Amino acid sequence: MPEELKRFFTYWSLTFAVLVFYSFAALVAGLDIWDQIKENVRKRRGQLKPKGPMLDPNPLKARTVAGTLGMGPGQQPDEKRQWVLDRATEVAKKLKLKVEILVLEDNKEHPFVHITDGKDLRTYRVDKTWVAEARAGNAEREQQIRDLLERYMASDFLGMHEVRPKRTTELAREAAAKPAPTQRPAPASPGTSSTESPEPQE
Repeated sequence: MPEELKRFFTYWSLTFAVLVFYSFAALVAGLDIWDQIKENVRKRRGQLKPKGPMLDPNPLKARTVAGTLGMGPGQQPDEKRQWVLDRATEVAKKLKLKVEILVLEDNKEHPFVHITDGKDLRTYRVDKTWVAEARAGNAEREQQIRDLLERYMASDFLGMHEVRPKRTTELAREAAAKPAPTQRPAPASPGTSSTESPEPQE
């Protein structure tokens, strides 16, 4: 080490040591003061009385899944779902049911009607083709939708199980909606009489 540096450290080493000591002491004191400030703020907040109602930290406690159903922000129905909601609401009023109704759609755009009385939750799917036909002015189709909703709701919420529609599959409903294929008359067998004209022979 050069002679100049040795002299420098010899004269100033004690000063550096004192500075390091005081810096460390100031840091410890600052942390202590910060902890004391936070503790005072906590005590102050505890002494302040809330001006508004106390918020429940667990608002879903003691509530069923059905009881949490409701229309949230951003869930306003479009025209089709609103149409189904209006019909379901009318049916519920006719049956004098105190229920909450929410209409959503599945991945195939069929309206799903969710109905709950706070304890039970029931879901009914309404065929989108039926809804389109009813909204286009088909009064008979609209009455079919009302009738089915009324029978299901009466069965599930009023215990009138005798009016519940029979269960069927979507394939069965589609098959029933298709017209029956026309069958050609069978040719007359030899030795039998027939009033139909015989089929042409080659």
